[in-house]
Amino acid sequence: MLDRTTAPPFVQAKNFFLPKSQPAILPNGLKLFTITGVQQEVIKIELVFPAGRWFEPAPGVAHFTTQMLEKGTQAKNALELAEAFESLGAHIDISAGPDHAEVSVYALTKNWHDAFALLVDLVSAPSFDAGEFDIMKSIYLESLKVNLAKNSFVASQVIRRNLFGNHPYGISVEEKDVDATSVSQLSAYHRARMQPIAAFVTAPSTISLDHLSKSLSAFGKAPVDDGSTKKVAAGKMNDVVEKEGSVQASLRLAKRMVMKSDPDYPHMLLLNHILGGYFGSRLMANIREEKGLTYGIQSSLNSLQRDGFFAIGADVNKENRDLAMDEISKEMVRLATEPIGDDEMQVATNHFLGALQLEVANPFSLTEKVKNIHLNNLPPDYYQVLFDKVRSATPEALMSIANKHFQVDQLHRVSVG
Repeated sequence: MLDRTTAPPFVQAKNFFLPKSQPAILPNGLKLFTITGVQQEVIKIELVFPAGRWFEPAPGVAHFTTQMLEKGTQAKNALELAEAFESLGAHIDISAGPDHAEVSVYALTKNWHDAFALLVDLVSAPSFDAGEFDIMKSIYLESLKVNLAKNSFVASQVIRRNLFGNHPYGISVEEKDVDATSVSQLSAYHRARMQPIAAFVTAPSTISLDHLSKSLSAFGKAPVDDGSTKKVAAGKMNDVVEKEGSVQASLRLAKRMVMKSDPDYPHMLLLNHILGGYFGSRLMANIREEKGLTYGIQSSLNSLQRDGFFAIGADVNKENRDLAMDEISKEMVRLATEPIGDDEMQVATNHFLGALQLEVANPFSLTEKVKNIHLNNLPPDYYQVLFDKVRSATPEALMSIANKHFQVDQLHRVSVG
């Protein structure tokens, strides 16, 4: 008889399963990755373009170029385009990040040919209607005005600017940038950058993708990334932005950090997890539970294609900001000078590895991992190596890595409020 008073023994996984995905190279150089295994009759097709903020000629151009794609094509206006996708049970996602622009369509398998044809039209022949762009700019400016009243939004802007300076990773779009942007700029950026470099398809194994390959081959060759670098010009190490009438201060502490390709990255991920990466972290235990200075605090390790940074964020009462900053620094120093206890190490490691495995619980999230490997030029076994390094990490190894990378005197500090 099953004894329900005793918890089953915990068994830690030893492997991280990620299916091998060898891309098909199309005549135009585009790489097509296919992940099958979707149980429902749903397909996702995602196109990736070398058109992120890194390449834009002025702040905001990448964002507005991509967002204007769904505001009408040469064949359909914005309303007609939206109704066409809706009639097919399809959904569009569009974004422009620091390095890439991405356009995705989710569709029912029975309608995927028509949904993909709409996607190709949307990407290839946008109208860049001046009236639609004026409306978009007005909405963006109103949203910007609301966000600039939020301490957390301003703190995130300031910390990025102080980390990178006048650099694609540090620049924020301002009102003057929006006012200066024209549809002719967007059209020129579209012609120069919006040819896909990769396509990622997640679908049931029963679907034939021959039609998809032929359609993707019709795109022109994507512009070559020349591997250029841009100068980082770091700003203030300590920056206090006072806001009259504000009771709380939004805190940010950050420094540039190793990227995913660095051998230290797996251990840095686990260190970040222990410091402030989950609810049981040291920062939560100290700043929230013991001292009651904040409702929530977290740290993050952010790896971009050409750089990376580590950041800590929290909101506290203004009179407590110095105390909170000091306690954060103490926790970082502790990790660099004292070995982590065995129990804490085991709990954090198991939680991290469990969360990592949950991230590949379905084919759509599997595709995200395949995309991450490809876009960051990582080795095919990247996740297995990461899994193994985290699983075998020792307190002494983490202390050594923390001593190397957690120098509190190198942290940029921002307080807004």
